[in-house]
Amino acid sequence: MQSWHRPAPPAASRPTLTITGQGTVIAKPDTVLIAIGVHTEHHNIQEALTDNAKRTNAVIEALKALDIPIEDIETTSFSIRPTYEHHNGTTALSGYEVEHWLEITVRDPKKAGAIYEAAVARGANLARGLEFRLANEQAYYQQALALAVKHAKEKALAIARALSLPLYDTPIELKEQSSPRPAPYNPAVLSISSSAPPVQTQDVVITAVVEAVFAYSFIS
Repeated sequence: MQSWHRPAPPAASRPTLTITGQGTVIAKPDTVLIAIGVHTEHHNIQEALTDNAKRTNAVIEALKALDIPIEDIETTSFSIRPTYEHHNGTTALSGYEVEHWLEITVRDPKKAGAIYEAAVARGANLARGLEFRLANEQAYYQQALALAVKHAKEKALAIARALSLPLYDTPIELKEQSSPRPAPYNPAVLSISSSAPPVQTQDVVITAVVEAVFAYSFIS
């Protein structure tokens, strides 16, 4: 959190008015994050690992064929879990599950559907909800921040006019408030399809919130 402090009005101990301002900028995304996983299960752990590695490598090669740079393909999770069978009150080891998750940074959101299609065709069978982003999000946030400050000032002036308060229109204190982030995505199983799924691009909403403190003169 950042704070900006302005010089106080010349007279001391003036009453203040605290206002919250919000600014929002909506932009078309230029980047999308896609999480794709490969799940395999076999009685033998080596078979589960080998099968998973083969399918994961095939997915990576398919992504590279779609001009996704290798540095934009990242392993985010790899796990091995034993599975058990329960019968007549006894528990016995039945096999092993292996999962390998990849996060793909796609610089062209229009490729999202083709990436899912290619990944599933090569063995991917898990996916998490995709996330649309802006490569230069900070520039848009600065715009939203300026709008938030303007909004706070407009609200303060409106209140001052309604109450006939002699308001100093430059805040004596301005605090940036933390903005809520999108909720994390949850796993979902991909359905194998022979065609690319229709992925609709969602606008990215950038919000900034500030708290501004304005001083005003005592009413005679």
